[in-house]
Amino acid sequence: MQADAALCGRSMVEMLGVLAIIGVLSVGAIAGYSKAMEKYKLNKFSESYNILLNYALQYTPQFETSGTQTSYDEILYKLNLIPDGMTYVVSEQRIYDIFNNRIGVYRNVSESGIPYNILALYLDKSPLSKKICQTCINIAKENASQIYYIRMKDEGDENGDSFSNGLYGTQSCNSTRKCLHNMTLTDTSDVCDFCDTAAGSCKISIVWNL
Repeated sequence: MQADAALCGRSMVEMLGVLAIIGVLSVGAIAGYSKAMEKYKLNKFSESYNILLNYALQYTPQFETSGTQTSYDEILYKLNLIPDGMTYVVSEQRIYDIFNNRIGVYRNVSESGIPYNILALYLDKSPLSKKICQTCINIAKENASQIYYIRMKDEGDENGDSFSNGLYGTQSCNSTRKCLHNMTLTDTSDVCDFCDTAAGSCKISIVWNL
């Protein structure tokens, strides 16, 4: 009987040990899965954001002949140009990315009366906001020959005048303007600190035809 009790005791200890190992492995697996999903979503965001920007640049002439309409979101939807990884909500007539950040493609007019086009991302605060910001800058850099600049705005600023310095495209940068094609990883990280300290959502605007 004593031998049987000892055997049962050892079996219970062994079982608890196995359960503890399984628990540790499960935590590691969940962490690994989370990292993999994060990487997948960032890659998907990068792909879809780049495609949307290129569609916007390519179809600008058609957009600008669309009359008085200033938002191009619905036109992109009707032309079936919403990239995989983004969603167009018909009831809102708005585009959302894979992280559920709102995106808008539209035309605006400068104070001097010059029309220009914008791809705007309204970046909500999250642990990934800085990486998303860096991705936007890298994509703008890849398209530097076609854009005027990219810059950030703090949407939570009550005065509406809290902007980062602009990063300018190839044809619009000079000795007094930061050129996109010269941006380093450190530069990009420093610029995206603006979004980390923003009081509200960080509006990232890529502007062209200004």
